[in-house]
Amino acid sequence: MSLSLAEQIKETSWALMLERIDGKSQLPINPFNQADLSFDYSKVNLKYHASANPDDEIILYKGTPRGYESKGLLSMALSRGLTSHVAEVKDIIENGNNNLIYELFNEHTSYYHHTALLSATFNPEEAQVFAPTHPITKKKKDNTIYQLRIKTNRCVLDCYDTGNCGLSKELLILGAIFPEEISAVKIDNDEHHSELLSLCGHYIKWHPNKDSRNTNVKNTANWKYLK
Repeated sequence: MSLSLAEQIKETSWALMLERIDGKSQLPINPFNQADLSFDYSKVNLKYHASANPDDEIILYKGTPRGYESKGLLSMALSRGLTSHVAEVKDIIENGNNNLIYELFNEHTSYYHHTALLSATFNPEEAQVFAPTHPITKKKKDNTIYQLRIKTNRCVLDCYDTGNCGLSKELLILGAIFPEEISAVKIDNDEHHSELLSLCGHYIKWHPNKDSRNTNVKNTANWKYLK
């Protein structure tokens, strides 16, 4: 009996973990350009389209550690040199098997450790969830939020909401985020500047309301614009 996609992913994850234990190197690599890491939207089901026009530039937000303005971000697949998995994921989405795509999205939002996708959102409040401002967390890792300007066909929409983002929406970017796709970085990312700070300013929400369609940052002066 053939393995399901989820089972294949788990099997590969175990194999990669054993390789690391054995000391086998898993070096980051990105032989791709933006065109390589773009979906052919003529093959992609409309329900996964991030916008109507595949060449439109859309603005997204991603919470992640600082320091990627000049080098961009690699997916976990490319961070481990798994270029073939990036191609596999692209094929799955373009081939249009909804069951496989749902499995893929669900495994991604369940944090499998060689995912070829990177998550982003239209709502900076949702991105703030992944760039926590609590002082204890900040001692361990200096997180911030990046504003991205990318072509629509560089990503797909998780229409199943497997990550539970609600109307903030979760967009899944293929392979990597290139430096030229990072348009701004949040400067101060502390509790006083949280995108989740309540209107009264007395508390920080755990997450945005699931029916929030907000796309605006709290304070544009607290952002360094790169282009």
